Amino acid sequence: MGFAMSDDLFDLAFLERLEYLRVVSRRIFAGTTAGGRTGRRTGPGLEFSEHRAYAPGDDFRHLDWAAYGRLERLLLRLGQKDEDLSIYFLLDASASMRTGHPAKFDHARRVVAALAYVGLANLDRVGIAAVDGGVRAHLESGRGRARILTVLEFLRRLSAGGRTNLEGAVERFLPHAPRTGLAVLVSDLFDPAGYERPFLALLAGGFEPWCLHVTDRSDSSPVGVGDLVIEDAETGEGMGVYVGAKVRERLIAEAVQFPAEVRSWCLARGIGYAEAPTHLPVDVLVLDVLRRGGLLR
Repeated sequence: MGFAMSDDLFDLAFLERLEYLRVVSRRIFAGTTAGGRTGRRTGPGLEFSEHRAYAPGDDFRHLDWAAYGRLERLLLRLGQKDEDLSIYFLLDASASMRTGHPAKFDHARRVVAALAYVGLANLDRVGIAAVDGGVRAHLESGRGRARILTVLEFLRRLSAGGRTNLEGAVERFLPHAPRTGLAVLVSDLFDPAGYERPFLALLAGGFEPWCLHVTDRSDSSPVGVGDLVIEDAETGEGMGVYVGAKVRERLIAEAVQFPAEVRSWCLARGIGYAEAPTHLPVDVLVLDVLRRGGLLR
């Protein structure tokens, strides 16, 4: 597939890596059905999978009368069908994502573009929402590899700004999601209210949450000691503080520990987790995520 778009964010080298990721993802997914997650249901045209006991309200047309003749039990025939996987990327577009080298927001947009392309190439449905304290912009769910041009244009036009309220953003996202599926939150998780509630809300909404935790080395490298003015990246408010050597060491230790804390919390609740450091090339990161399995299948 040829690409016509090229800019600093999605330059020609990046677009060529997308094609490489598509080819490699095919090898990783070899033996699996593209775009499929197997679900069990009743209905015509489905390959038989198993029986379950009849319950009031079930469609009697799917009763297995041959089984009833042998067992004298009312059993329903269940079939299995490969269903399209819907993937929603909730991209943190708050002001804290402007920090980092390169900027966490630019890195996050490239990661979303790469994963979206792999998903579209594997016949999944992909939608994107840019979030801060709400849903600032959204791209409706669609499928087909040609849709990547729309995805890239949508991502290219986004900018980061505003305060973070990921729980509020998820609450505003859920009523407008046309179908459940994977919900991948791509964020630095710098939320004054904490990172836990957004994922719990996605679980309660019937989604499979995933966390792509965007980090930068500067997050764990507070500058200097002595009298400093600390500025909030989202509000612009400054505060004068004194930072001694021991306080600085404690801040660094807590910042270094933060990804491990989030990972442990997520995995304990069946939520997928992968760290996405800005210094790691996007294709290396995406291939690592794909090889772990679970995000795109």
